Amino acid sequence: MYIAFKHLHILTAVLSILMTGIWSLLAWKGDATGSRGMNSRAKAIYISHRAVAGLVAITGLAITFIGPWRTMIFPYVGLVVFVFHGIAATVSKRTFTKQDQTAIRRIALIAQIALILLVTYAMRVKNF
Repeated sequence: MYIAFKHLHILTAVLSILMTGIWSLLAWKGDATGSRGMNSRAKAIYISHRAVAGLVAITGLAITFIGPWRTMIFPYVGLVVFVFHGIAATVSKRTFTKQDQTAIRRIALIAQIALILLVTYAMRVKNF
């Protein structure tokens, strides 16, 4: 069971990196039409982006408590980074249609990418 969750965690982590990149590319310019909400394509990408990130967290917690990682620090670092990644994603979503907040949106998108790369590196090193 541990092996299955481990492989599922790796798969969803790679998908999360991919979906973060896709969301960042889409949200970089925002919605220039000034509509009240996101269009359906942006909404679908954002929802799938957050759903995949949630699956990463759930499978990460599963392998933390099933496997030998319970006493290590790095799984909890991953959980904290997941929370901040989600906060940055929410900021980028809320500023998606607001052209006067382009800088805030772009900082949030860069933070998302930096956080996901940081946690990917931490999960590969695993020495703490």
